[in-house]
Amino acid sequence: MIATKKVTGLITSLTLWDVVAMNIVAVTGLRWISRSARLGAPSVTLWILACLLFFVPYAAVIAELSSRHPEQGGIYAWARRALGPAHGFVCGWCMWVNNLFYFPALLLFAGANMLVPLGADGAAIADSRWYSVTFVLGFLWLTTFLNILGFSAGKWIQHIGSVATWIPAVLLIAAGAIAFATFGSATSFAPAELIPHENVLDTMSLWSSLCFAFSGFEISSMVGQEVYSPRKTIPRSIVLSGIAITAIYILSSASVLVAVPASELAERSGIADAVDLVFSRLGLAGMGAFIGLLLFIGSIGGTSSWIAGAARVPFAAGVDAAMPAAFAKLHPTYRTPHVALIVQAIATTVLFLASVFVSVGGGKTTIQEAYDILVNLTILIYFLPYLYLFVAFIRLRSMDSSMPSDENTIVLPGGSLGAWLIAGCGLTATLIAMGLVFVPPTGTANVLNYEVNLIGQAAVLIAIGMAFYLAARRKAV
Repeated sequence: MIATKKVTGLITSLTLWDVVAMNIVAVTGLRWISRSARLGAPSVTLWILACLLFFVPYAAVIAELSSRHPEQGGIYAWARRALGPAHGFVCGWCMWVNNLFYFPALLLFAGANMLVPLGADGAAIADSRWYSVTFVLGFLWLTTFLNILGFSAGKWIQHIGSVATWIPAVLLIAAGAIAFATFGSATSFAPAELIPHENVLDTMSLWSSLCFAFSGFEISSMVGQEVYSPRKTIPRSIVLSGIAITAIYILSSASVLVAVPASELAERSGIADAVDLVFSRLGLAGMGAFIGLLLFIGSIGGTSSWIAGAARVPFAAGVDAAMPAAFAKLHPTYRTPHVALIVQAIATTVLFLASVFVSVGGGKTTIQEAYDILVNLTILIYFLPYLYLFVAFIRLRSMDSSMPSDENTIVLPGGSLGAWLIAGCGLTATLIAMGLVFVPPTGTANVLNYEVNLIGQAAVLIAIGMAFYLAARRKAV
């Protein structure tokens, strides 16, 4: 059996509630609510389908595997154990490089919401290339530096970010309830309205984003050796945070549509706009600015969480000699993978600048188009490891059949048939979500630029990863 090496020198510092907070702030993306709400009432149907067909099997598989194999590296370690080092590397590489697009996309959302108090002037500034570049790169390197200092410092950003995620969601749900009781619903939720009738392909294409909105629970398994009692703590954290996140998404999406017609929503600031509209009608102006500030803080917390978790993947690959040995180095004082963190920030900087300033087919790439490209590149590359996750789950079920279980081992019901059904459902949902990514978002002016960036950047990064792997293997022989 091939196993990832156990890493020594890491500091155990994360409790159950630390991991729950990490999950909530890392997984919950309120930006997906305003993105989906542009569809109107059918978005509620798509949220439910994404939850049932993707999130439930995905969370169940993560819970069982993390109770059996809480190694540092998460999905990378499981794919490597089940399918060998080459597949493990491809899985881990994609788990890592998707974040190079995710970080700037999340920070663009944060930057737009920080300017909500400025109204129309703020929206114009948010669409400025130079503001966006300065904001994204400034916070990217700040959060990277804080994570070099370690979880003892960085985890407080996650806790603050978790609170800053909850408050906007609660206020948004309250705004929806107040709007419904006082003014009625701005959107009809009649059964016929919950099914898309026009632009069906455009509507369904956003299902990829909703599946992606539920992803990320493997972040706690990436840092398994830094968690107290990981075989017990990580599965419990998935259940607790999973319930909370599902409630946030479905209730918040319905609340936005109750408060504001879908046609009036802006994707990067729609949540703040919805809350501001409702509370302004009640004589409480300024709530939108407050929500924008909280969304900014929550997004910074989410960025910090993923910068920390993602860097553990190349670190684990460096330990296994699947990437250069420098990635396996720990900081002499803070015992953090500082080389992996710094290289990660450099690569993110290069790719973000390319997405903003490089255009194919003529014309300039707008910030919204750059945002769409970054989001969909994240989804496309991120879902490749999920294909490995569901395959590795079935393989490890067979490989672990002779291993004794204890009270900390979670076993999904239904035996082999149940395992195949759960994994098959998740695998199918993932493949559909990946295919829908190639449908350009509504309003994309330069479709050629969108498709070339999506396919070209993904192919180049996977090729670079394979070159790293082959070079490392030749050196190890």
